[in-house]
Amino acid sequence: MAAEFLTHGTYAIKNAAYQDRVIDVRDARPEANTPIIGYSYHKGENQQWEVELFPGNLYQLKSKLTAGGTQIFFAQSIIRIYPPMIATQPYGQQWSIEPVGDNLFRIHFPYMDGVATLPDEKEKTQLIIEPWEGRENQKWRFENV
Repeated sequence: MAAEFLTHGTYAIKNAAYQDRVIDVRDARPEANTPIIGYSYHKGENQQWEVELFPGNLYQLKSKLTAGGTQIFFAQSIIRIYPPMIATQPYGQQWSIEPVGDNLFRIHFPYMDGVATLPDEKEKTQLIIEPWEGRENQKWRFENV
């Protein structure tokens, strides 16, 4: 039986489509608007995400990487293009993390019809927000670290 909700904890978030691709803060840079990418898993702090649950099945994803005490969050990029990109921000943004079967989840941006998508297997490909189509590159496995 697939999990219905994630619990608070720290996770490596692995893409279902591409072998050895996890959500990563590019080059472990703490600056705001740093691209969030797919990268080979090396267990660094920039690949560890604290998941915090809020009422209404909403979550915030906070990187274990810090910048002099400033927290780093998984959020929409401030660069306004289509499709929207995902980048770090110094403020939390809420996401709906929803089960899609086989212990996989989609990371849904609740303010538009879009989910976190890794569009390519190439290392350092930035995550984007695209409409949900049920593709494997739109599904994620949350593994405790």
